Amino acid sequence: MKKLSLLFIGVALSLNASAAWHITPYGSFSSKADVKGSSNKASYSVYGFDAKNENFGFGYKRTSYDFDHKTGFDDLNLIYGSVNYSDSLVGNLGYMVGTYLSFGFEDKLKVSKSYDLVPTAALTYDFQNDWSVLLGAGVSFNKAHNFGFGLLGVKYRDPSYLGFSANIGYPNTMANYRFTEMFALGAEVGSIRGGHYYLDKTKTYAYEKGYEASLYALITPVSQFSIKTGVGYNIDRKIKFYEDRSYVGKMEFDDEANFFVNGNISF
Repeated sequence: MKKLSLLFIGVALSLNASAAWHITPYGSFSSKADVKGSSNKASYSVYGFDAKNENFGFGYKRTSYDFDHKTGFDDLNLIYGSVNYSDSLVGNLGYMVGTYLSFGFEDKLKVSKSYDLVPTAALTYDFQNDWSVLLGAGVSFNKAHNFGFGLLGVKYRDPSYLGFSANIGYPNTMANYRFTEMFALGAEVGSIRGGHYYLDKTKTYAYEKGYEASLYALITPVSQFSIKTGVGYNIDRKIKFYEDRSYVGKMEFDDEANFFVNGNISF
């Protein structure tokens, strides 16, 4: 796995460095929610950054849980990178391939235990009338449990355009209305996939899962900078635990609200 990590980094660094970069620092904070089946309550905060251009991305995320009664973990860390490539096949038909590699850990990063490797591939079709579609699949390889998933998207216009735009699909759907170049409102709904984490203290793996719906305002004072802020609602949020690739239990939370703010800088 160490050789794979070095190869991944080497390929990423060889990509076109002149492509436009987008840097997004972010943070979110939840309300207190009951832990189902117990007298415990928990809230969480998430902060980190995401950086990407047309072909390459990387970032860091930290999720801090605040339990009324201490459990086996507090903070979860995730570092990740991705390589993506897209091109046309014939006419308006194209393809996309990519690889995402992350390492999730509690205190110490252990490459051979913390990895999650996710290759994806998809076909795309551009109707050249503001509509485009994507259909594909991916597989997640990790020490907890391997699984496949589908990718489906129907896109209508770019969110930077004035008026209505949307991206409808799985695992995320977004609708946006831009009133002016400076101000837009939108809504999003999708699945929560927080990543796989190796927990040193219990020698188990944790996998965050659930769904989130949110409303947001997007303010763009200049083309190179924007702020996105809003409120969200988490549904059926849970953390599943695995040991030796076997499911051993889960921690479920009541539905809860959260507040988030993101920035975006492009250059």
